[in-house]
Order: sequence, then C-alpha cells, then structure tokens
Amino acid sequence: MKKHHLITCPIFAAELAAVLSQSTAMPTVQFMDYRVHFSGELMATEVAKGVATAEIEGAAISFLVGRECESLQPISSIAKNCGGLLPDGLNCLEIILGQEKARELQENRSTVMTPAWIKMITNSIADGHWTMDDARINLGRYDCIILLDFGLEPLSDEMILEFFELTQVVIEILPVSLDHFKQVVDQLLAEPEE
Repeated sequence: MKKHHLITCPIFAAELAAVLSQSTAMPTVQFMDYRVHFSGELMATEVAKGVATAEIEGAAISFLVGRECESLQPISSIAKNCGGLLPDGLNCLEIILGQEKARELQENRSTVMTPAWIKMITNSIADGHWTMDDARINLGRYDCIILLDFGLEPLSDEMILEFFELTQVVIEILPVSLDHFKQVVDQLLAEPEE
C-alpha cells in the first residue's frame, strides 16, 4: 500500500478531522499556512513545499484545495505536473457542499462561510493581514452571510454577534452534513495505482 500525502487548505481542519476519524485512510496531512488566502505567492510556496515532501517520501499526492484558489501557478497545473489528485470543486464551498448546492446558496446576494472562515477573518484582522475596512468592503456587498453548521465547532453567540457588528451583514445559520465532503476526501485518498 502506497503512502498518501494530502496537501490541504487550513479552512478544512475540523471537517477533515471528523471525516478522517471515520476512515481507514491515514494520510500524512500538511495544512498550509492560513495566509495563503491573502497571497498567491505564499500559496505557490506552500504547495511546492508539500509536493517536495511527498516526493521525498515516495507518497501519492492529493490536494484538498479549490481548483481556482489563487496561486502564482494554477493549482490544476501543479497537480497535473506532479501527478496529484485534485477535487473538482472550484473553491472550498464547492468541495464541502458540491457545485449545485454552493451556487444555490450564493444566489440573491448571499455568501456562504464556515466557522473556520469567520475565525480566519477575525484572526487576519488581529494579525494585521486585513483591516476592519477590508472585511466591510469584501463582505458588505452581501445581504446575507449563510454560516454552515456541521455540528463540529459551533461559534458562540458572542462571536457571531461580533462578526455581524464587523460586517453589518445578517448572518443565518444553516445545519449541513459532511456527506459530500466525505465523498471528496474518499476519492482523493483512494488507493493509488502503483
């Protein structure tokens, strides 16, 4: 059995842990730095580091990253060049929900977030990678933020209220399952051909 190396966006940490706890697959998981969301250069560096590590280990490579995530070199090209597997989803929402459900939820000036996205935005403001104005400009164009609840790491009412005060956008909580995400992860970790 060939070892598997999974290079993943940190936005999936809680969901991936939940899915892998029910799986027989035990890949080496490399979480990229959360700042990849602010820098295509850092994304390319983090991905290259993961590919190099996997190649040294002789492991099969998979990426838990959206096909259209910003990188100096397209993620799909990187995956193709190293023979790695990449999900069909264009972004993290399509990876978690599937393309149809993600598009449906984002209609009517709505955007969809996970608890990890809210924490990442809050942390990026605290770390100085984003400002409060950046958050308001990027999110203030929406009428509604749909917060996905997987039952894994619920945000406190206080955190949700603080995020509302930051964005001035209504937040609706939507319980969802990890079924689609589990299928994506299972496909990425299927036994590689020798």
